[in-house]
Amino acid sequence: MPPHFRSFALVLALCGGVIGCGPSDEPPEPAPAGERSAVLGTGQAAFEPIEGEPELALVAGTQGGFHVWASFLAYGFSAPLIGMLLTTSVDGVLDSRIVMRANLSTRPTSDIEGNPARTFAGFPAQIYDARCANGRRVELVLTLTDESGDVAEDTRHCIASVAPELQSKTCE
Repeated sequence: MPPHFRSFALVLALCGGVIGCGPSDEPPEPAPAGERSAVLGTGQAAFEPIEGEPELALVAGTQGGFHVWASFLAYGFSAPLIGMLLTTSVDGVLDSRIVMRANLSTRPTSDIEGNPARTFAGFPAQIYDARCANGRRVELVLTLTDESGDVAEDTRHCIASVAPELQSKTCE
């Protein structure tokens, strides 16, 4: 197994704990079939919404890769285990698509309006050739699926921010 996959697996294992973003420990009310939705956000320890196209700092990992913290709110899902498919791509860079899959343990919460949801925070979403991504628009596509096959999706964009000392001097 290549070293970057081993390190990613280790990060997933370490980040696999359930971290919530609200005070509620009550399970959310299940939504009728077809009323599932998701909101992709950021945040390492708690869900933080992504409004517009903010500049998000890319975090340098221990094995030389970079990621942005991804978090989500899932509406209408009652089971704690939710399958996640998360895809990132850098605008204008061919073959920059990275696909990440995980089955995540979520916890019940309430959003800022008091609506019941399930949440997960702190998934390390990898960014292709991040040392050259500074100032570039990144697309993040989230697809959630539960055991019954119900699906919810959300797409967000951000502008990658890489610390000057970590940027590559050989970008095309």
